[in-house]
Amino acid sequence: MKNKYKLIGLLLTAVSALFIIFLCLFLSYFNTCKTYRNQLENLYEKNYYETVSAINSLEVNMSKLVATTDLKSQSELLRDISENCTTCSNNIGLLPLSYNKVTEINSLINTISGFIESLSLANLDGDEIGEEDFNQLNSVHSRVQEVQYDLNLYLNKLKADYNILDDVDFNNSEQNLFSGGLVGSESNLTKIPTLIYDGPFSDSVINKEIKGLENVEYTVGMAEEKLHSIFSGFAIEYLGDSEGKFSTYNFDVKGDVDLYVSVTKLGGFLLNITAFGSGDEIKLSTEDGVALAEAFASDCGLKNMYSVWYQQTGNILYVNLAPIVNKVIYYPDLIKVKVDLSYGLVVGWEGVNYATNHVDRSFVSSVGILEAQEKISPILTVTERNFTIIPDKYVGELSAYEFICTWKNYTYYIYIDSVTGEEANILRVVNTTNGDLLM
Repeated sequence: MKNKYKLIGLLLTAVSALFIIFLCLFLSYFNTCKTYRNQLENLYEKNYYETVSAINSLEVNMSKLVATTDLKSQSELLRDISENCTTCSNNIGLLPLSYNKVTEINSLINTISGFIESLSLANLDGDEIGEEDFNQLNSVHSRVQEVQYDLNLYLNKLKADYNILDDVDFNNSEQNLFSGGLVGSESNLTKIPTLIYDGPFSDSVINKEIKGLENVEYTVGMAEEKLHSIFSGFAIEYLGDSEGKFSTYNFDVKGDVDLYVSVTKLGGFLLNITAFGSGDEIKLSTEDGVALAEAFASDCGLKNMYSVWYQQTGNILYVNLAPIVNKVIYYPDLIKVKVDLSYGLVVGWEGVNYATNHVDRSFVSSVGILEAQEKISPILTVTERNFTIIPDKYVGELSAYEFICTWKNYTYYIYIDSVTGEEANILRVVNTTNGDLLM
């Protein structure tokens, strides 16, 4: 009897051991599958984001190409468009799309790529883009907008905690919901997806060395006294100092909104303001907000600072200020200001560009503004002309005429070098859910 029970015990032990081994193998398999799925999802999403980014850039670059007659600018844009096409093709092929969808998108990309190659060869021979080529560009650009809208529409789903693999059927790729969600037949061409630029030359820190600060060493007491003159009636508490490219004294400025403020030790320049809170109800108009930003700059001791760009998001107004002296806009000295329209306060300030770049200099020219305007494409309508100092694309800065132009529903900022008469830069306004941005 004892042997019988021993045998039963051994059998139960063996069964338990087998069950545990099976359970471990199952859990290991399950975890491996889960890990593989997560890795695959991350890979698909990465490729998708890169595809959308390339399509967004492709659309903007094509619209710029239509707007310029400068051979050098055309050459640079043709090269950028070619790179956009390559990126799109590489990433589209790595997505779980049906054969039909891959063929549909790649057919468009290949058509653009071939067309751009022919224009590039003509460009090397010194030939400008002709009227017929512009018409074809315009036609293909419309199709790119359709694809762009569909891709960005699906991207919004991914941003809302959505998974590409939820829409994928590996057994029948032609029935993938993921494929069906892309490049649909009903595209809204009035919607343009979000890009991330915020005004002309908003990141124009062009000098490595600091040139814009007064050569006076400030003490903590001097910096605090300056803040009291700017933030009258606010409680100001010294928090400590920071070392880096800019050595600063840091303060907590307490009022209707708590502000974290940095003042440079050299020159006592207000370098940064960061806010910890914001209201809801809008009490100031956009015009009042712009005036507040300009007046605040004056209170900080900065002269001739005027708005050159602004956009409103909810109750927050973003204003770019630049010095305008003798009708010349100095874009390298830009200061970004954030105004809370609920409290009527400046709650953000970014003065790194000004502190780095600001020096005395003058607008120079060898080419007249009317002669420079002849460089503007005849399909554009010039609505405004300005004298500017702008960051060079590569190093330093240059004098340029700014032409604000329109074509269809697009607005362009085109800069013609006032010394050489060549096109120095071209930007396009892009309408997004967060306001008008420039690229």
